Amino acid sequence: MKKNKEVVAKKSNTKTANKSSSETTLVKLENFLLKNETIIFFSILLVSLIFSVLLFDIKMSEGNDDSDYIEGAFKLTKDFSSYYSTKAPLYPIFLSLPVSIWGINLPILKSLSILFSLLNLTAMYYAFRKLIPYSILFAVLIFTGINSYFLYFASQTYSEAFFCFLQALLFITIRPILIASKEDNIPIAKYLVFGITLTLLSLTKNITVGAIAAVALYFVFNRDFKKLAYAFGSFVVVRGIFEVIKSFIWGSQNQFSNQYQILIQKDPYNASKGVDDFGGFVDRLFSNTSIYIGKRLYQILGFVSPENTKTNSGLVLITFLFVGIGLYFIFKNKARIMQFTFLYVLLMAGLTFFVLQTSWDQPRMVLVYVPFIMMIIFYGLYYAFQNTPALRSFVFLIVSIIIIMSSLIKTADKSVANLPILKKNMGGDIYYGYTEDWTNFLKLSRYCGDSLPETAYVVSRKAPMSFIYSNGKSFYPIYTVPSTDPDSVLALLKENKVTHVLIASLRRNPKKNDGYVINTLHRMMGPVGQKYPDKLKLVKQVGTSEPSYLYEIKY
Repeated sequence: MKKNKEVVAKKSNTKTANKSSSETTLVKLENFLLKNETIIFFSILLVSLIFSVLLFDIKMSEGNDDSDYIEGAFKLTKDFSSYYSTKAPLYPIFLSLPVSIWGINLPILKSLSILFSLLNLTAMYYAFRKLIPYSILFAVLIFTGINSYFLYFASQTYSEAFFCFLQALLFITIRPILIASKEDNIPIAKYLVFGITLTLLSLTKNITVGAIAAVALYFVFNRDFKKLAYAFGSFVVVRGIFEVIKSFIWGSQNQFSNQYQILIQKDPYNASKGVDDFGGFVDRLFSNTSIYIGKRLYQILGFVSPENTKTNSGLVLITFLFVGIGLYFIFKNKARIMQFTFLYVLLMAGLTFFVLQTSWDQPRMVLVYVPFIMMIIFYGLYYAFQNTPALRSFVFLIVSIIIIMSSLIKTADKSVANLPILKKNMGGDIYYGYTEDWTNFLKLSRYCGDSLPETAYVVSRKAPMSFIYSNGKSFYPIYTVPSTDPDSVLALLKENKVTHVLIASLRRNPKKNDGYVINTLHRMMGPVGQKYPDKLKLVKQVGTSEPSYLYEIKY
């Protein structure tokens, strides 16, 4: 009997020793990160900066919106009271400051996005440090800092890097409000800073109405109506002050008016198809969830090829399962900032998927929420399997390492591929890296700026890009076919004092020259040329394969 007791005791001691040993895996990691957090954090910033330089892209993207922001900033420098962007009013206002000093200097303007990318990492670090385990925080920071999708926007003048920084800043400013007890007296100044930050965020992307709802819901769920009143009140006051100032400078222009009309249409490029009803928006919610969670999220993580066009409902279910696990432990541990993080992601991403046109299938639409989605998932993995510490350590570490290494490999490959292009661009070949269709279009845009008189007003399908590469010449934008009736087209162009039309052969499939082009201007001007051949005079052709043409209109 004594022998049996000894055997039981030995087994018990062995289990205790094994449990202690396995538990120390994450504990040791946590202690190491805590002890060396400063040097690790700055190392992440340094590595991210190095990759940002290696992936730096001096060229403007074919997406056009980044050029649009610069054109808006340029117009503001010429007449601050004449231009107000309805897409993201704050970003062009900010860009107008460096544009007023250095002009349209793309390396400088794009370098600001690197700065905001690094500031985003810094703000995230200070927003969440000491409130969640360092293993989770640094896993998210490393992933964000080395991921090629985030680094892409670190050298573009899209608003994503700017927005990510303000988004992280929102978490910094709401942090002291969240962690304070109901009985604490929070200084009004902290609410005011929060109100300013939320206002800045709301002026950067219209979808920020979801963040406002997340703030309200968080305090309602926690029955903390005093904080709700002060937080919401501070935002209303600050935003109200801005609206008063705006009315004096820009009049009654509405931030939401232009995008609202496009969003409610069934087809964003064809208003004649009518507007969507509630059922149509619900369909968008499910379709966009499949697109952005079942495809784009996993492309960003590096597990699905960027060329893949199919969605995967299985990936959506897997993501929801992991988010559900994270959510369980977030509420079990009463992690306040993580509760707010979940509500923020749920409402911001949910509203994005609800209103977004499904044809606007771009990674950047979900990219800004990915760090927080990963934080929720990592949180669940960190606290799961607590009764089996060895499995807990293995699952958390292996998933974290796989995700980080996947991003690192993709970023390293893209860095190697980008270096020859960067070298050529820095050497003065500003078109190197574009496909031939874009090269011809941009060269002809430059010709318009260099060779046409100042009074010439040229139609362009990508007017902001033509503006950039013509060194600041304004172009008349046409994105949809206003009419195919020759007389109506000529009347429209004459009314807007258009003198020329730039018709390019921009590929419909950017990766392949299959003969199909973006034919908006072809369909618009083709009937004019057929009915009135003498009214269109060819002025310049650039390129023989995928050429671009410049026509003068003879009214």
